[in-house]
Amino acid sequence: MKRLLILLFCVSGLIASPGHAQSVDQARAFVRGLYAQYGHPKASDGPNVLGPGAAKIFSPQLLQLIRKSDKETPKGDVGVLDFDPVCSCQDPDGLRLASLDVKPGAAGSAVAVAMLHYPDSAEDIRVELSLKWFPTGWRIDEISTKDVPSLRKLLTGAAK
Repeated sequence: MKRLLILLFCVSGLIASPGHAQSVDQARAFVRGLYAQYGHPKASDGPNVLGPGAAKIFSPQLLQLIRKSDKETPKGDVGVLDFDPVCSCQDPDGLRLASLDVKPGAAGSAVAVAMLHYPDSAEDIRVELSLKWFPTGWRIDEISTKDVPSLRKLLTGAAK
C-alpha cells in the first residue's frame, strides 16, 4: 500500500507539472501575441499595456514598480515612464515584429529578444524581455533596450 501511494504521488507530480506550460514555445507565443496587438487595425495607438490588462503582461513585482512610479508622479507632470516600455516607443504606428529569439533561462524563466521594425526607420529596435513563469502564464519581469538598460532601475531611480 505504501508503494502504491508513493507511485501515485510521483505520477500525480508528473501530471500536475507545469513543465509544458513553461516551454520556450509558450514563451514565444506570449511575446508574439503581445506584439501582434500593435499591428491590430483597431489599435492605431497600440495596445494600452499600462492599462487595466497590465497584470496579464507584467510580473506582479514589475507592475508594482510601474504603479508606484505612476502614483509618485505629481499630477500634471510626466513620469519617468513616458513611453510604452514593451515597444520602447511613444508612437507604435507601423510597428511590426521583425524577428524574435527566445531562450530558456533558469527554472521558470526565459529571455526573449525582439527586433522591432518601423517603416520610417532604417534600423530595427532591439528589446530584450526577461520573462518569468507564473501559474497564470508568462509575464515580463524586466525590459532592457539600448536607451533603457533596465526598466526596473529606471522606475526606482537607480538608473541615474
